[in-house]
Amino acid sequence: MPYAQKRTPPIRKGTNAAPPLNVADLAGVVYSSGKVFDGLRTGRLDTENFLRSGSLEGITSKSDLALLEDLRDVSQFIIDNREAPLNSAFVRAVNAQITRSGPMNPGHYRTAEQHIGVSTQYGRHEPQPTSDTALQRIIDRAMSKPDPREQALELFVQIAKAQPFEDGNKRTALFVANSVLIRAPKLEMLVVPVDENSPDKAARFNDLLARAYVSGEHEGVKDMLRTEGFTEHASARDRKKAARMNRYPKLRDMTLNAHALSGDEHEDPQLG
Repeated sequence: MPYAQKRTPPIRKGTNAAPPLNVADLAGVVYSSGKVFDGLRTGRLDTENFLRSGSLEGITSKSDLALLEDLRDVSQFIIDNREAPLNSAFVRAVNAQITRSGPMNPGHYRTAEQHIGVSTQYGRHEPQPTSDTALQRIIDRAMSKPDPREQALELFVQIAKAQPFEDGNKRTALFVANSVLIRAPKLEMLVVPVDENSPDKAARFNDLLARAYVSGEHEGVKDMLRTEGFTEHASARDRKKAARMNRYPKLRDMTLNAHALSGDEHEDPQLG
């Protein structure tokens, strides 16, 4: 039976409910997971433009397009269903969104006969196949952590390590982790550490994740994510900028008038 999607209800003023989101707000998650997990060649800005408007500028391969379409669909799914129970059915439904660049049987657990695993420099990681019961235990342990950040970290590491599905396991784990964060009032997301000018960062992350897989050294990759993985999503930046503008209405009006007279569409650096 297909997972029943729930549309995000409107946010009432004066509550601590999570803010409205769209898929472009999760551009950092899409870009970093695509880049590190699947070799995405599309740049960060072109990725954000694709999510924001559907623009194909800068997307130079069908494989990149298929990957971005899948990650866009996963983003939309966790936004639409952020009021739904976070359980094993939800995790399977996240994987089921990866239909173009992922498993042959999206949303279905791998079997022992398939011998699906991960080869690392520390050895091969091929855990036992997962069931709904085993996956629910992972979720329950993660959600017993004291705050959304720690819950997200535990979900990411443990689901990725469990390798429940035929493919797309790290992507699934990262977006499930972000499904916790987008339910929280704080405006942040968990991204994979990546730097276009320093490939060592992603290499170090992958090394630490491999250690978690093979040796059970979970804290190394969690510590890296604690310091380099949490970041504001786009709506948080927009809200802060609007708040600064509202605090200084005269400066705001002067800036907007100056831009209108000059035709300058760039932001004032003091307000951006």
